[in-house]
Amino acid sequence: MDYFKILNLKKEPFSNSPEPEFFFQSDKHVGCLQKLELAVRLRRGLSVVVGEVGTGKTTLCRQLILKFAASEEDRKQIETHLILDPSFTNSLEFLSTVAASFGVADSGNGTSEWQLKENIKNYLFGKGVDEGKIVVLIVDEGQKLPDFCLELLREFLNYETNEFKLLQIVVFAQKEFEQILKRQKNFADRVNFYYLLKPLNFKETQGMVKFRIAKASETEKTPSLFSYLGLWALYLETEGYPRKIVTLCHQVILALIIQNRSKAGWFLVRSCGRRVPDKKKVLKWVTATVIAAVIVAVAVAGFYPETIFGIWPDRETSVIARTEAVTSSGHVSPVQSVQTAPTPVAEAKALNRDDIQLTNKTMPDLLGKVELKSGRTIWRLLNDFYGDFDREQLRRVARANPHIRNLSRVTAGEIIELPAIPAKSNPLASGKCWVRIARSEKIDDIYELYKNYQPVLPSLNFLAYWNSREGIAFAIVLKDGFANIEDALGAARKLPQPLAGNAEVFAKVSDDTVFFKK
Repeated sequence: MDYFKILNLKKEPFSNSPEPEFFFQSDKHVGCLQKLELAVRLRRGLSVVVGEVGTGKTTLCRQLILKFAASEEDRKQIETHLILDPSFTNSLEFLSTVAASFGVADSGNGTSEWQLKENIKNYLFGKGVDEGKIVVLIVDEGQKLPDFCLELLREFLNYETNEFKLLQIVVFAQKEFEQILKRQKNFADRVNFYYLLKPLNFKETQGMVKFRIAKASETEKTPSLFSYLGLWALYLETEGYPRKIVTLCHQVILALIIQNRSKAGWFLVRSCGRRVPDKKKVLKWVTATVIAAVIVAVAVAGFYPETIFGIWPDRETSVIARTEAVTSSGHVSPVQSVQTAPTPVAEAKALNRDDIQLTNKTMPDLLGKVELKSGRTIWRLLNDFYGDFDREQLRRVARANPHIRNLSRVTAGEIIELPAIPAKSNPLASGKCWVRIARSEKIDDIYELYKNYQPVLPSLNFLAYWNSREGIAFAIVLKDGFANIEDALGAARKLPQPLAGNAEVFAKVSDDTVFFKK
């Protein structure tokens, strides 16, 4: 496809076809493949691989077949037979399919089940004993196997010599097959090798993406199509499921081409993630929504500024609005400017106190719940939310978390409830202009985004606040305020993309806004 040359690619790196050259040898998949191969070569009988949808079971199935066909010696010694869809309606249908796969001649439609079993048994003895071959029956989508098929497979495993099984059976199935095994104990007892295929971790996800891009690259140097944060967003969206990774990466590559961009960052990946059809929403702690209004603002040509922190400008003061300048190349580039009059690009709309319908929300007792991640400490988390905390704050936190006996010894995975403890002062000094990077009502979303950027941008500040219109909300702002709009806009422009394109400047907060950080 010629349009992939735009990104220095010779072909599509994230095709949903099972192309063997794009098989990424993760530790999980290679380990499973090696153990399956060993079980087959040792003629151990029944092997079962179970995993969630999209973990790569079908890919492993194809790789196993290719493995046994890689050399002339293996092609002579091992023969493989594949059943893709075992949704059989009766025993005769299943036996006829297996017999046909083995090439066993029958006497037509009148052949009985007993005769088909005899034909299969004789075939296996002839191949296994007389010719010394290994016969492998591979079943994909094993969760569809009816109980009568499991019973017949169990009978096939009775065809054996004193040294080995005559038929090697490998079943690839979804997780519900575990319940089938619990119910069919006679069949489960025959399982020699059982493997639970899990999703990839972040390092493996990163490796898979880079491997596929390298395979599709037109040059020796692999194109860097994802930033580190873009890869992290990809992992959070897909949870490391290979099929989801391929699907989302395909959407991202298309977006890069369409938008004439060379690298995908956090926000582009998250935006593409929401466009993937029928995508299951999981992992509550990840950033499920990265500031929807910001993404929309980047995507459209005009923008009416949303209020933040309950902000509205004075009637006499013009509002700061984001516009989008179209360059001569046709590429859309978001910029910040002060609109004092309508322009051909966009017209800013000032929001007044009278334009806003208050909801009279009551401030809750709890900011929310946060899971303590590996490598983080409870003290750093409390500092992020409350600033320099005092003894009274610690007592409030302790009372809110009676399940934690010692705040000095909180282990990863613990859920921390954060009480709403109002700060005595406003952390945003009046008379200054401030730069906001992002905002969300979801505590996990915005906090994870903050923790991802914090190591590279120590100038960021995380704030929790409440007002009667928005309720509890969370935002990321630059720590330092600015004397005027021009300085604030200059600081926003110096931020790395996509932060610079999504930054907004404000100068006031609503009178009833309560902050929870000093």
